[in-house]
Amino acid sequence: MAEDTHTYSYLETSMNGSGKVEASRKLVNPAGDVIRITAEDLRPSKGSTGVHGKLDLYLNDELVVYDNFNIEKLTLRKVFSGEVFKDSRLKERSDYYSRENLNTDLTSFTYDAWKVWVKAGVEIQRLTGDPFLEVGQFIKDYVIKGGGTIINALPKQGKSYIALAMAVSVDAGVNQLWDVQQANTLYVNLERSASSMKRRLGGVNTALGLDPFRELPFANVRGRSLLDIMDSLRFAIQKDNIELIVVDSISRAGMGSLTEDGPALKITDELNSLVEETDRAWVGIAHRGWSNEHVFGSIHFLSACDVMVDIKAAHNKGTKEMGIMLSRSGENDLPPTDPTVVGLSFDSMGVNQIRKAVREEFPDLMEETQTNLERIVEYLKRGKQRPKDIADDTGVNESSVRSILNYSKNKDGSKVFVKTGNDWGLAQ
Repeated sequence: MAEDTHTYSYLETSMNGSGKVEASRKLVNPAGDVIRITAEDLRPSKGSTGVHGKLDLYLNDELVVYDNFNIEKLTLRKVFSGEVFKDSRLKERSDYYSRENLNTDLTSFTYDAWKVWVKAGVEIQRLTGDPFLEVGQFIKDYVIKGGGTIINALPKQGKSYIALAMAVSVDAGVNQLWDVQQANTLYVNLERSASSMKRRLGGVNTALGLDPFRELPFANVRGRSLLDIMDSLRFAIQKDNIELIVVDSISRAGMGSLTEDGPALKITDELNSLVEETDRAWVGIAHRGWSNEHVFGSIHFLSACDVMVDIKAAHNKGTKEMGIMLSRSGENDLPPTDPTVVGLSFDSMGVNQIRKAVREEFPDLMEETQTNLERIVEYLKRGKQRPKDIADDTGVNESSVRSILNYSKNKDGSKVFVKTGNDWGLAQ
């Protein structure tokens, strides 16, 4: 190394504006080149063997080498350094910046990187409450802005038709079935062929009174997992200003067994990451276990979504229609609501009519004649109870019980329920 061409000083490591840890060194060569090292996606390994992350090294603004490895392992840092100095651009500058210099800088940088990452990982904010902020909804009672909705049912109950009808309704701003707010929508198809979705889309368009050939943005990625395409989804959402993402289905997320808590949390975390701190929303289709009680898999599916919609289908033998009942078994920030029913008619080409219907048209749906509100009213005729006991004995989700107790009103505006201490009872 030429005399006085490089004076070593400890690197100053900090977070840059793009959420990466970064440090840089300006060389004293005539060109004034800058060596820059960045780290991202830092995380401790499950086996506590060290901090892993992606390291990039740039010469000025040109990427030289990147790798994802355990940055606390000296041998791996030396391998990274060796790859850097295989590059002709670094060889040409070795008089001003040697491999020994880089090894020293990497030691300094990786020693500080995790501490810097941790300090910047959580920003404490002092929030001011605002009771006048409304809960925005793309589909009234079912899809809230900034949140997620899971539609679940046994196989062959019409989940995909409902999800597609929701997607088209929001994308086109059609209020035939639900009260919607128009928003750009993307349908992520992990289940079926593109040709089958074209046929279904044509039928749903026709049934909603739209041009049968009206377009809807699709990501047809059958055979791939949701995990495989998350980065591509983020890019498409930003590029096309997508506000509602419909995923068919989260059962093909590719993140592990749905019965385990870890994969369930990862699936919902990934979906929530698409919409957090925005007005976007996601709708995911999920399969129900054969016990027909709840979504197949971990309870964290229910806890991590904002609205859980249960679907049950039945047929009217006289009209040949399929009736699909949507009822909520869990919700955040929404008052209780009665189930709604959608009627679908089919011909040889597929669905040709979709309309609002009532349970009385489909006798099999009348088996569940009581709404959650009616169940709770009937139960509390015995006397006052705590919300948890009400939930346990009626089978109604506890969050729904609390919402119903707090917000339910009679036609004259009076409250249905009254609270005494920790117990709730009927107001009249």
